Amino acid sequence: MIIRATKKVLTANKIKPQDVSNYVANNLNEWYATQVSSGFKGKLFLAYVHNKSFLTIITEGKSIKQTFPVFKKRLIALAKRSNFPKALVEQLTIATTELEAISNTNNRSTVAKINSVVDHIYWRCNAKTSYQEIDIDVEENILMNMLYSYKNEYFSPTSWWNNYIHGNDPLTPILQLKEEQKIITPSKLNKLGLTNEEELHMENQMLKMDLEQKFGKPININEQEDMPKLPLVIENEFLKHMSAFEHKFKTAKETTVYELLNKPKFKPTHTLTPKQLVTEIEKAFKLLSKHHIVVDFIAKYPAETMHEFLTVELMEKQIPDMHVPGFITHFIYEEFHPNHELSVMDSMHRFIRFLFDEDADLKHLKIMVSDNLIVNNKAIGYDELIDLISTFRLTNKYDRAMGFEIEDISFNPEFSTADAVGYIAFKNPIKGKRKIKLPFKFGLENTDDWWTINQLTFDPLH
Repeated sequence: MIIRATKKVLTANKIKPQDVSNYVANNLNEWYATQVSSGFKGKLFLAYVHNKSFLTIITEGKSIKQTFPVFKKRLIALAKRSNFPKALVEQLTIATTELEAISNTNNRSTVAKINSVVDHIYWRCNAKTSYQEIDIDVEENILMNMLYSYKNEYFSPTSWWNNYIHGNDPLTPILQLKEEQKIITPSKLNKLGLTNEEELHMENQMLKMDLEQKFGKPININEQEDMPKLPLVIENEFLKHMSAFEHKFKTAKETTVYELLNKPKFKPTHTLTPKQLVTEIEKAFKLLSKHHIVVDFIAKYPAETMHEFLTVELMEKQIPDMHVPGFITHFIYEEFHPNHELSVMDSMHRFIRFLFDEDADLKHLKIMVSDNLIVNNKAIGYDELIDLISTFRLTNKYDRAMGFEIEDISFNPEFSTADAVGYIAFKNPIKGKRKIKLPFKFGLENTDDWWTINQLTFDPLH
């Protein structure tokens, strides 16, 4: 067998490339060897890539001497689980029995394709949270279907070998392979004999059990009947992040945002010009983002207010000193300084949308209205409200509404109640006539900065 090793492999193995001109290379005995990082410290792979088909065998380590015996065993194992014909398995065994020579690479196009294999393995491994999660069998199975271009067409290791065993040109485009010719198929099983889906389901259940024990309550992800199901792989990533977050949160020490950002120096707000304020606010956002902190201002505020909050008030905020991939710390300005007018407008906007949007589920109205709701001077229950809105929807289609306007909002001194008046505009059914404005009046009450509607005067609701 002839191995063409990349420069990095030759250097790591202290090998001087041999002259292979006297050796006969065929469809089975010429392979490339390239080094792959697993993304985990001290853990490297040596990937053996077939020169013709790009079938890939992954071995742990970086020494050709140590990994070559493993390569031979893994090659036969991959061939058998991928349904290679017995005669071809025997030919592969003979072709790779002895290592005849190690030379350098000799084809830029081939090296470019091998680099794509390296990138694929690295990014797949880099998505794992631990080295132990990497299943080399699964990675080899996936690479069997990796696509490579040839003369503006595509082939895969699977299609190459299927064409090869049928006597076709092995580089025949994958789309031209007939169904009855698909003898060789990548295995869907891992080293435990499970499909990827079965393995993920089992792992997810174990993660849920572990989290339930830590949190002391059920983890109901993907178990609610009225919610769409997450793909297993997404559920798996989410549960892993939750587990990592729980561990970090439990052991994290308290610090301030200022200390977490390595004690940055900010210019005092009163010393900055309007133009400088904009620049300094952008710098503050970038610095926070770099440390996975996001700050949102829902409403519009003066630049002085934003800068003072970002560089003074927020810096004093106590947070856990922890770094978990995929997690951010999120602050909303209005949680520090409630904007009651904005919250009232939001509650009204949501309610008015429910009047017209037939796709909006009315059961979600429950959190928006008070238990003691008065509509058009009459106390009604939640079920009666649903009936009123359903009737309104039948005679007032969304395409007739032109929008709504809130003309005035007033609060009591304690900001515990609010009154708002305005109108909803409708198209006039008489062509050329002005739009119809139907007035409304909302009464709202504030409980823990959550504004719910307790009174509504709007004649069409009857």
